[in-house]
Amino acid sequence: MDILAVMRQRTSVRSYADRPVDLTLLERLLAFSTAAEHLTEVPPRVALVSGVERTRRLLTYMVGSYGLVQNPPHLLVGVLPKESDLARLDLGYVLEQVVLEATRLELSTCWITGSYDAEQAGDAVGLAPGEVAAAVCALGYPTDSSLGRIHTRVVRRLAGGHQRKPLTEIVFAGRWGEPWSPDEADSTLVDALEHARLAPSASNRQPWRFIVLVRPDDVVLALARPKPIDAGIVMAHLALASAVLERAGRWKVRWGDVTLARECGLPDDVIPVATFS
Repeated sequence: MDILAVMRQRTSVRSYADRPVDLTLLERLLAFSTAAEHLTEVPPRVALVSGVERTRRLLTYMVGSYGLVQNPPHLLVGVLPKESDLARLDLGYVLEQVVLEATRLELSTCWITGSYDAEQAGDAVGLAPGEVAAAVCALGYPTDSSLGRIHTRVVRRLAGGHQRKPLTEIVFAGRWGEPWSPDEADSTLVDALEHARLAPSASNRQPWRFIVLVRPDDVVLALARPKPIDAGIVMAHLALASAVLERAGRWKVRWGDVTLARECGLPDDVIPVATFS
């Protein structure tokens, strides 16, 4: 299955079967995370916690409906080398690549960035001085029980996971707020942006926006809410999709760049993130 099909197929699974993932696949995912493309000189690392009892302890602060995850046999733990917005951006970029690879291996996942015990997660994987456990991701196989499947569907619907904004709401032409039409754009760019649009985000709010420049033919990423991990996730989607569509490029991180913000006419509360060319 190619990466475009993986992006279209992947959904967040919140109820898991009592079935551990084969050790060979787990080792393969951890090796993949080490080799994954990254955005910073010192990339984040991905560690593993296994066993339902251990994962439950890490998820004890998950209350309410959104994000509630039942009985994952494994958790991928995203560890920052140190706390910073750029480190969180890179974590989203790296860990989403791992999530998509897990999907390709027919495993299920669910991002968890807020409702978990970061201290216990850090203790479980062993942090070096300065490191931070900044996100976890459930990993396993979906439950076969009818109640579990209903739970996943209900929580997904409550979280808006079945919805995505159309491209015309998240893509601008040249400057912030300028209408962009997919009918007038390069078809491979439209296809790449469509697959970026499928990227998961906290509460599925899609806080990122793209500005398509005419000269040079770059794409600017801006963030309407301060969620660097979300930005990293969507950056991974656009880079991977573009490569498959033979429109390969590279991201240049320009987090908070005042010049870029001015050139793109960004509102004061919108953060410039990066350019893709």
